Amino acid sequence: MLKFLFKYWKWIGGVVICLGFYAMGNWIPINALRPEIKQEQREYYTLLNSILYTFITLCAVLVALFKDDFREYWKCPKVVFLNPKNSTIEITEEEDSSGLGDAVIQATKYITRIEVQNIGNLPAINCEVYLDKLEFREKNSSIYQFIETTGIPMEWNANGIKSIIIPPGGKKLIHLVEINAPTKLSLPNDPQTHQPPTLIIGGIKNRGEDTKGTWLATFTLYSQNHRPTDFQLEIEWNGVWKKRLMEMASQFKVEITGNKK
Repeated sequence: MLKFLFKYWKWIGGVVICLGFYAMGNWIPINALRPEIKQEQREYYTLLNSILYTFITLCAVLVALFKDDFREYWKCPKVVFLNPKNSTIEITEEEDSSGLGDAVIQATKYITRIEVQNIGNLPAINCEVYLDKLEFREKNSSIYQFIETTGIPMEWNANGIKSIIIPPGGKKLIHLVEINAPTKLSLPNDPQTHQPPTLIIGGIKNRGEDTKGTWLATFTLYSQNHRPTDFQLEIEWNGVWKKRLMEMASQFKVEITGNKK
């Protein structure tokens, strides 16, 4: 008996449901549940039905015309800017300054990166980052001076690629700031001449007179299917060069001041 019930339970259930509705139709007074509408209320309910039908028709037309725009609210890329675990890194090399074979590891440059992440559900296509604005304020001054930018997209992770696709959940690094070590210049009259350390922000080298102070750099990410999104870096440097990152941390600081996650 149980095997029969398990085998034909769909058919049995259907019959029971049909019998139930049949009983409801015969034994329950459906007419008693019907609302009584007075003659003076008929115009009100007729007007209410007309307004409801008109609203439903309008919604259907709007969905048909703007369904792609509505879909963008739920399916779209969304780019945010994050500080990676090690935002500033050092590039090192071994140097034997004494000539005795005792090589010392020291930095040749410091690089500050930022991480660009797509937390949306569609790829961000043809992403490019530009340095849109650069300002400099000397130490102990409150006046910012504007520095002209190049208008050229930056390279992603310094690998020569300037336009990329960031998939949903993807993360990409881009180098924004670097400081190069001072170098010795071999001049005939003065072999001991040195070139001071160089600060480069978004491809723009600091001017000779701009060595100590604060720089405000505004970067903007442009994409084919994402609105332009900018973020700002505040760079502080006193012009001093140290040979290792641990020592340099007290001389050089970079902070994201706008539009970060």
